[in-house]
Amino acid sequence: MALRVNWDRTPVSVHHESKATLEALILHLRNKHAVRKRSIVMQDRENESGFLFFLYQACDPRWIASFDLTQEFEEE
Repeated sequence: MALRVNWDRTPVSVHHESKATLEALILHLRNKHAVRKRSIVMQDRENESGFLFFLYQACDPRWIASFDLTQEFEEE
């Protein structure tokens, strides 16, 4: 499953079926782009499946697009 980002809400939400994938994305955003203001990864209660976290600072969509899902655990 691909990452799903809801840019139309405030704060922006990032969704995926795997908690580990979202945690790896958080590390990517922190280490490569200094994104620090975000929530913890939590269960997505609205969709009743998967996980999400919220971004509380500006984030360029290209930063998320540059995250390689196949290399998700390399940055840990």
